[in-house]
Amino acid sequence: ALAVRAKGFAPTAMMIDTSGNADTTERVALALARGAAMSGRVLDDKRKPIANARVVATSASEPFPVVDPRRDGVLTGADGSFSIPAVAAGTWRLTATSGDYAPTTSEPLTVDGASARGGVELVLARGGIVRGTVQDKAGKPIAGADVSVVVQGYTPWRARRQAFSDDTGKFSIAGLAPRGYDVVAWHDTGASAITPVDLAAKREHEVTLALDVNGAITGTVVDKTGQPIGDAQVVAHPEWTGGTGDRAGWSVRGIQETVTDQAGAFRFAGMPDGTYRVRAARPGASEAALSLSTGVATKPDAAPIKVVVPADGRLIGKVQMADGKPPIGFTVALGATYPVAFSNKDGAFALPAAAGTYPMTITGLGFVAVTKDVTINEGKDNDVGTISVTPGRSISGRVIDQHGVPVAKALVAAGALLTGGGAELYIKDESIMAKDTETDENGRFVLQGFPPAPLTVVAGKDNVGRSTSIRLPPGPDSATLELVLGATTKLEGKITRSGGPVADAVVIANPIGATSSNFFVVTGPDGTFALDALAPGTYLVYPMLGGGGGRPKDMYWRKVEVALGSKAKVEIDATPGPVTLTITVKTDKGALVSTVQVAAVQAVVTASSLEEVRDGSWLPQGEQVVPIYMRGLSEGTATIEGMRPGAHTVCATSGDPRRDPNAKVKCVPAKLTTAAKQSATIVVPSAWTEAK
Repeated sequence: ALAVRAKGFAPTAMMIDTSGNADTTERVALALARGAAMSGRVLDDKRKPIANARVVATSASEPFPVVDPRRDGVLTGADGSFSIPAVAAGTWRLTATSGDYAPTTSEPLTVDGASARGGVELVLARGGIVRGTVQDKAGKPIAGADVSVVVQGYTPWRARRQAFSDDTGKFSIAGLAPRGYDVVAWHDTGASAITPVDLAAKREHEVTLALDVNGAITGTVVDKTGQPIGDAQVVAHPEWTGGTGDRAGWSVRGIQETVTDQAGAFRFAGMPDGTYRVRAARPGASEAALSLSTGVATKPDAAPIKVVVPADGRLIGKVQMADGKPPIGFTVALGATYPVAFSNKDGAFALPAAAGTYPMTITGLGFVAVTKDVTINEGKDNDVGTISVTPGRSISGRVIDQHGVPVAKALVAAGALLTGGGAELYIKDESIMAKDTETDENGRFVLQGFPPAPLTVVAGKDNVGRSTSIRLPPGPDSATLELVLGATTKLEGKITRSGGPVADAVVIANPIGATSSNFFVVTGPDGTFALDALAPGTYLVYPMLGGGGGRPKDMYWRKVEVALGSKAKVEIDATPGPVTLTITVKTDKGALVSTVQVAAVQAVVTASSLEEVRDGSWLPQGEQVVPIYMRGLSEGTATIEGMRPGAHTVCATSGDPRRDPNAKVKCVPAKLTTAAKQSATIVVPSAWTEAK
């Protein structure tokens, strides 16, 4: 975390990733905004002031706020008053905590960053308590068990409180907010089932956590000669394509990680049934290096496994443009590891990594990304030679304001998928195949190096405005654009489910016509969300209950008009239905298919491409909410729980249209009744699964 403060400005912070490469200088930029004070009082539920309560402001429009209450918060005085010196313009939530009181969070508060905002009252009531006993399967108390109380929600970074059981197996965690939680215990002898508790319905809960999940994964980490590696890093993660509940449960249990003893041995206890992949890396290796390990697939209580970690080698090579000159700068990444930047006179690079075969990706501003498999041998320099890159498709043009005046230092981004926040135009690490640049003093820009896939382009500058998101069709031709920055507007709303708020859920706004442009935030404890800076237009707005990318997810789409000069408001009901649908995908030759994803839409959609399903233009205007469910296949089938009765369209999709212009889709109608369990079958051409 990198935090910056300056008098008269609102503090700002960001997370930074570094490669650890001592030969590389990495540069970051932070923008400071002027701010004004925000003040108020913290009271108890009898209207008495609370001294020494801690109050912290968190941006409601930032999906990943970097906030440390101890560093960024302020303490109340004897009269319960507080004052935060500088808060930038935008939408904020204030959170107050004090001892065993329940933390409280305000509704979203909008400030202009110039005028002081006072009179905010935060009322703390008695906190909820989860207490109980941890015991083994025979009922014997267990001391030293790790108990986690995790708020219920749909993001993996939800708040977690932890405690250890005492000598009698008892534990107590107080000062909890009145909402739903999941409680789980872990010990080196096993783990408990996940127990839900609702502190909104009942302030105190007594639970007994039995350590009856006793599956264990054991093994050793060795080098290629069979010698054990002590202090090796080891992680275990499940290999399944199950529903959103499976992933939520796994995030409650937390990351399964350990280090080996000096004999190279490791053990994971309390593992639920399923198939897991265990990966390992040498001591001192970067955390990302674990992703390079192919690992070993195993199940709890199977025979001990052996994970082989080879010694490091080094990948060397050169990058050059078609004219033989090196690019100005480029990055090299192996697998999912952090890209390492290079900039030199001859385009040379050298990258140490554990021996093995990995995909290597070379990216840069002026050329099309190149991905190829490379092999690194232990203790050797492995030369991949000179890799020639091509300029590819380019996007150039000019950024102007509404009066036609060129805008210098405007940010321009383009890519297969562009992701921004509620106020931030572009989040590089959340975007796909994306590049960005700043305009020159004449408002001109050039971005090169795009493949012939669909592209989305957007531009913006703080205190000037932003352009609408523009979608360019697939093809090899370059494009020249004039991007007009206009005033932005706001969108706020609330997500509910079964009559209650949906907290800790990602909410996305996609502009119709350019749905590969995402702007997202996360709901607060009351289910509210706010996006502070959107270009006017029509948007698909939806909570995403599950994971991004190809992970299982439930979405509830609603079409919303966001007009200039007024704050758009929307409420979305994400209440599930009673139907469980099993979808089978097979080829026209009768073979089951497990290499595609399935999507179910509660609407009648006629689509010849996946883009037509995704663009949302077919959605009705108004208050209608359309559920969308996405799942992967296991042995040719996928199960979707919580669907609502009615007319649906069920689709099988092969490929991602944001990366692959030849992505395929096959859709069939499905009429769901009120019956609890139903099924549907999709037949796709055999060519989908045949080798090219």
